[in-house]
Amino acid sequence: MNTAENIVIDYSKRLPEAEYEVMNAIWNGVPPLNTAYLMEAVGKEKGWKAPTLISFLVRLQDRGYVTSEKKGKERYYTPVAEKDEYIRNITAQFIEKYHGGSFVNLLDTLYSNQNLSEGDIDDLLIWLKTKC
Repeated sequence: MNTAENIVIDYSKRLPEAEYEVMNAIWNGVPPLNTAYLMEAVGKEKGWKAPTLISFLVRLQDRGYVTSEKKGKERYYTPVAEKDEYIRNITAQFIEKYHGGSFVNLLDTLYSNQNLSEGDIDDLLIWLKTKC
C-alpha cells in the first residue's frame, strides 16, 4: 500500500489539464476506484491507452493527491486531496494574476461582454446578502 502520509499537497500548483481530468474523475467517483473504472470514466473519452492513464495516476500519487493499493492484479486509487481546497486555491491564483486580486474586477470583466444574465445578477445579489 502506498500512502501520502509524508507528502504535503501543494494546492498552489495547478495540475496539468490531463491530470486534472483524472483527478476530477476520482473526486466524482466512489473510492477506492480501480484503473478499469478510470479508463471507462475518462480514458476512453480522451482516447488514452492504459499506460497513459497509469502514468497520470503515478504523477498524481507522487504529488500526494491520491493513494493507491494493490488488491490482486488490480490497483485501487483513493483521493487524498480535497477538491474544494484545490478549486479555492486555483481560483484565488487566477483572480490575483488576472484581476489584481479583485473580485469586483473579475465580475466587471465578465459583465463587460454581457456574459452575466439577469438571473446571474439576481443570484449574485442574493449571495452577497448572505455574506454580509
